[in-house]
Amino acid sequence: MKKFIRRTALFLAVVLIASTALTACGGGGLEVDVNKKISDFYMTVQNTENAIEGGFLRYAVVADSPFAGIFAQMFNEDAVTSQIGGFFWEGLIDSTEDRTFSQDGAANFSYDLDKETFTITIKSEYKDKLKWHDGAPVTVDDLLFAFEVICHPDYDGVRYDSSFSCIVGVEEYNRGEASTISGITVSDDKQTITFQYKPETLSPSVLSFGLWTTPEPRHYYEGIPVSEMRAHEKSRSKAIGFGPFKLESVVEGESARLVRYDDYFKGAPKLDGVICEVVASDLFPVAMQEGRFDIGSFGTAYYADYPMEAQTNFQYLGNISRGYGYVGFKLGNWVADSEGGGAGKNVVDPNAKMADVNLRRAIAYSHDMETVGREIYSDLRYRATTIVSPFHGGYQDTTLKGFTYDPEKAKQILDDAGYIDADGCGFRENPDGSKLQINYAAMSGTEVNETLAQMALQDWHAVGLDVRLATGGTIEFNLFYDLVDQDSPEIDMYAAAWSIGYDPNPDGVWGLESFFNMTRYTSPTIQGTINNIGSKAAWDDKFRAEQYNLFQKYFEEEIPAFPTLWRIDLTAVNNRVKNYSVDPKAKDVLIHIQLTSESPYSR
Repeated sequence: MKKFIRRTALFLAVVLIASTALTACGGGGLEVDVNKKISDFYMTVQNTENAIEGGFLRYAVVADSPFAGIFAQMFNEDAVTSQIGGFFWEGLIDSTEDRTFSQDGAANFSYDLDKETFTITIKSEYKDKLKWHDGAPVTVDDLLFAFEVICHPDYDGVRYDSSFSCIVGVEEYNRGEASTISGITVSDDKQTITFQYKPETLSPSVLSFGLWTTPEPRHYYEGIPVSEMRAHEKSRSKAIGFGPFKLESVVEGESARLVRYDDYFKGAPKLDGVICEVVASDLFPVAMQEGRFDIGSFGTAYYADYPMEAQTNFQYLGNISRGYGYVGFKLGNWVADSEGGGAGKNVVDPNAKMADVNLRRAIAYSHDMETVGREIYSDLRYRATTIVSPFHGGYQDTTLKGFTYDPEKAKQILDDAGYIDADGCGFRENPDGSKLQINYAAMSGTEVNETLAQMALQDWHAVGLDVRLATGGTIEFNLFYDLVDQDSPEIDMYAAAWSIGYDPNPDGVWGLESFFNMTRYTSPTIQGTINNIGSKAAWDDKFRAEQYNLFQKYFEEEIPAFPTLWRIDLTAVNNRVKNYSVDPKAKDVLIHIQLTSESPYSR
């Protein structure tokens, strides 16, 4: 399962981090005490006013492009739509504060390492309360249906990966050799489902949402071929779930209106509903001051102009982000599986323009992220030191220093590798004397995006590399990912970001068979550690920690990509909102939110 979503410019949540203080030190002298930064903000809104009955929460979907509007989770792949879907999606299993499976949700779970099985059982107290938004009962047969769609030969989404194929019978079903998945069994009363794993593949990742646990309504899709489901209105404007709110109407790409679901199994929400509306990130700060919205993700690039102490009608909540930025190098191509049984794999092109690791290393050392974090993001973004982010701090190799800004070192690396300006044009040529022009893809959207793109180009020009914007300028968000996904020859490297999920296993992002590994790079060393992390042997804590450290070490040595900035997330919350929290310890937040006035307060 892809436990992350990549199509967003700003990302959302937090996980319990290791007790070691997190700092980022750079060659430019920047030192960020992240715990201190976080302590400047509450995680739960402060409001002692009396609440009104009901009311509609006005939620800002902060994005610089329209949302795609595919609300069925088995097909969704953009975090903008996911912000809306979060109000009505629900899984059978809940999470603990450190984002592993808990027994607090609609179902219990158990596993048997000897038999390599994982079992989910709907709790008896919820058997008659779990209902889809159209009133039909939710059963584990609906979870089986989600697997049957995602693993189907005609499935055209991006969810199918090794977390599905490690279950017995999935590959045969995916190849069209079987009409059912033999390794998934459902009890006669449709309250219990058991997954049989292939030998040595039931790894600890399963407890970090490494198993898909979100049902899809089998009855609702009856008669619709799998090949038509993605585009169907029942996956879009007419999508249903069994969460606390239900989708009432959608203005494509712009807004959505949700209303309270009175039959929600944990109790009806206190709000009447939620109105979600897209707003550009550079317009959102003023919109909050004007009282247009109640809640929204606040871009840290704008915090310097809208500091906490200057706000009178809204407050900030802060936490460690699960998003991080990176620069990726295009090093191969995605090759579809023509024989069936798998989605495909990444194949390295040894003749790719960026194939020389010395060139990649010089680019990483000459990118000044310390200044970006300090000057653009008020230290609320800070230089990354490893590809494993603070969201999964317990898995970080804290001995790694990453790529500090060191242009002189970058120049020496290029000189030693034979990249010199032989013809006096001002830019370096390839070691064989041929022209070297590197096409860099960056997203458009705001002045900040444009500034960041130009700062990056200046960094690389300063060490003699002719780096230009791919396609001649920054690229619209959706087109950007289309081009990167399709391995466009116009792109040699690109700046993007991940919103990572709860499972720290890197397979879904950087693995051999991951379509989301948009660098298309793989190697025996990196893939070997990924395989070990996803193995049964990883139940041994020491072995698992060693493999995570090796993965980070090899990734830094081979540099298919390099992380740029880790993030602190800010959420702006209007002062009329009560009982809202971004604290991972908070439970069932959506049903407890209340309002203290009929409309948001303005400045």
